[in-house]
Amino acid sequence: MKGRLRPTVWRGPRRVAPILFLLALAAAGRARGGTEEFSTFHVETMEEDDESVIDHLLVRAPAGWRAEWERAPLGLRTAQGCLTSGQWFTDTDLKLSTPLGKRARFGLELNQVAGDIATYDYLDLWFRFPVRFGTLAAMFRPFHDKSRQDLALAWELGADSSAFQLRAIYGFEDLFNNLWAFRQTRVGERSEPYLVHPWEPALEMACRRERWRADLAAKWLTPSTKGTEPTTPGGPDHHETLWGTLVRAVLEVHPGGFTCELRGWDQQALGTDQPLDYSTGDGSDFRRAWSVETGVGRRLAPRLTGNARYHYLERTEHYGAPVGPGRFEAYDRVLQAETVYEFAPWIALRLGGLYDRITIVKSGVTPHRTYGTRNESRAYFGLTARFGNVSVSGVEGIELDPEPYDVWFVHDKGFLQLQATF
Repeated sequence: MKGRLRPTVWRGPRRVAPILFLLALAAAGRARGGTEEFSTFHVETMEEDDESVIDHLLVRAPAGWRAEWERAPLGLRTAQGCLTSGQWFTDTDLKLSTPLGKRARFGLELNQVAGDIATYDYLDLWFRFPVRFGTLAAMFRPFHDKSRQDLALAWELGADSSAFQLRAIYGFEDLFNNLWAFRQTRVGERSEPYLVHPWEPALEMACRRERWRADLAAKWLTPSTKGTEPTTPGGPDHHETLWGTLVRAVLEVHPGGFTCELRGWDQQALGTDQPLDYSTGDGSDFRRAWSVETGVGRRLAPRLTGNARYHYLERTEHYGAPVGPGRFEAYDRVLQAETVYEFAPWIALRLGGLYDRITIVKSGVTPHRTYGTRNESRAYFGLTARFGNVSVSGVEGIELDPEPYDVWFVHDKGFLQLQATF
């Protein structure tokens, strides 16, 4: 197992990164930087929720809200939902913009994600200065832990509402880490200076036309090595490494009254934790998830719309000693059908169903339990409404298959989305 993972540490980024940035020249979502987005990224943890993929599909905001969000300079949106009896998923975005001078602008972007795949909380303070060709920008991301504070430089062309948009970003991750590590620290804290510092280049592109649109975001967290002090008195120092890549893409076309969509997502990360006396293995943890999704929708009657989707997700996590060796693999194949009936322009009813065939393959030792190969199915209903500049949607899901744990009466799950523009 270790022999297969070691080449990925060093060769993977060199091979993958150029491909990612060539793909980005074709055209989803912000390429938000941050080591936290990769260090907290795991895929076997999704097995704590036996219907995780279905839950993530239902927690999405309605697609019809996207255009308003892109046009608004000031906005708040949040998508939330039930994962397990004790876990609640949240994904919140806030964006604000105000003049910084005659032409320059100050922007605030907040992104908070807490779930079973990754958890991070970013507050980005942007300073944007128009130039002859595009806009130059600088960003500061504060954290209570000074060693985690980030900076970024960017060149931007176009805007969220323009027909073409391009953003090239270079992130300086954990920029003050070494300065913090070699200064006096509070009693009990460990010094963790970088031996190889991480950087995070990213590129975003969007093309928006009347009959089609394409979006793509790609970023690369360069390989880093961090020295850490012993966790126990007299123990050996450690070297910790981390790298990751992330690509999101969306293509949407509107032929003959249909809305056709193709989505793609690929994220991977590899971390190690090696004692310098080699008393144990390097604790390698490689994780990757990639998905392809297709969808088609059409208005069936003046007030009725129908949609059908197919979602394929592949998840892999490999563990080295001392946790492993172990290997986890999962394959989700989801069918979704939904109808939306508009009672009035401001309120609509959603009715739908999902079926997920999940195949699990495990070998060796892994730290999380799984419900194994299984089928998951769910019916759901909900309402979408608009009040002024505030849109809200609520969905209630009803499980249709027997659960491997005790359930009182009917096993249901709720989801809520809200968007407000100012």
